[in-house]
Amino acid sequence: MHVDTDTIEKLTMEAEQQGLSVNVIANRALRKYVEWDVVSERYKVASTFPSLLVKLMTWVPEEHVRELGKSQWLHEWRTASTSRYREHGIEPRLRILELFSHYGRTFQFDQVTTGSTLILTLLHGMGRKWSLFYEGMLEAMLKESIEGEIEGFSLTSTDNQVFAEISIGALKRSEARRDDTFKGIHVPMSRRQPQTYRSSDRSQIA
Repeated sequence: MHVDTDTIEKLTMEAEQQGLSVNVIANRALRKYVEWDVVSERYKVASTFPSLLVKLMTWVPEEHVRELGKSQWLHEWRTASTSRYREHGIEPRLRILELFSHYGRTFQFDQVTTGSTLILTLLHGMGRKWSLFYEGMLEAMLKESIEGEIEGFSLTSTDNQVFAEISIGALKRSEARRDDTFKGIHVPMSRRQPQTYRSSDRSQIA
């Protein structure tokens, strides 16, 4: 693989500043490209400062904020998750949240399983209305999960974070045990054809 001289120089400088090898920095950049840059370009994801997002949300009436979150999931996030990850059920939906958490950086996402309960935490630090927005988004996401995978869920929030407690169905617990059995086995993914993406949402508030 040929790399331009000026790029090598910048990689070397960045590696020295961080106390890492050029190989580590280069691998990070390549991973970000395949995991995030391709997705953000395909689905027209825009980056901006959190302060602007907070300011924009002040103009949205509180009674519409949850509906805006639901609309965003149904018309934008769901399309990205089901197109990017070919699996069915809740797993690709959790993966897209992890992806946006890691690279989008408008919120931090974490999940932990305790017995038959899956707990999701979404920390955003942008105020009450954004908590309502993410509540609406998570509600839309969880309500459309396949039958037998989720038995029920509850949502709670503070001004800066949202929690979801999900009762995992017997089918999901069975799949989790199966996944543990085959953990570590790598199956190459088939090549995918490029797709042109357009939002399906035409509502005024979305």
